[in-house]
Amino acid sequence: DYSFDKNDYCFVHVPRTGGWSFRNYFEEHNLPFYVNKMKGHHNPVSLLCPPKDFKYVTIIRDPIQRVRSHYQMFQQSNNQIASRGLINFIRYCSEVKNLYCQYYSGLIGETVDETIYQLALKNLKDFKFIINYENYDDDLKNFLKKFQIKETTKKFFNNKSNKIKISREEKDAISVYNYWDIKLFEEILNKSLKNLI
Repeated sequence: DYSFDKNDYCFVHVPRTGGWSFRNYFEEHNLPFYVNKMKGHHNPVSLLCPPKDFKYVTIIRDPIQRVRSHYQMFQQSNNQIASRGLINFIRYCSEVKNLYCQYYSGLIGETVDETIYQLALKNLKDFKFIINYENYDDDLKNFLKKFQIKETTKKFFNNKSNKIKISREEKDAISVYNYWDIKLFEEILNKSLKNLI
């Protein structure tokens, strides 16, 4: 695990949520963000730095779209795990099964259950800001205002895979493997965390 200064923010970057673009913004403006020593960018919540005591930010995207985008990325790179179809890809790729709950709980690699889901939800309630992928530009502007940044000279976000057309069969397959992430996403958008986005 890792630790960071309480004055810094930590960006919890779940893959395929626009995180590279977000990182470019905080680097462009020299914002106080923790970056791990390996220059990695996919930090889960640190078990050593609970969100109630530390400042976390994340981007959340519809889990169905996120998983389909992940699959599409693997297809485009001719990765063998994607060559046998979506269902096999989901079955054998750990990054497309309830990854939100794993990242927001800090329990990467664990099988998500009610306990991990509740921990992820509890942690998210203590996040300082959640950007909605579907409202990226406006949410980003609101976040940057916290640092008195009104304009940004660069536009890094490329929303090319935002609304991938997904068949009913694909949606059903993704849903089976992402029950807890879908539940978490709906909770964020509809109820308790609406004020953070």
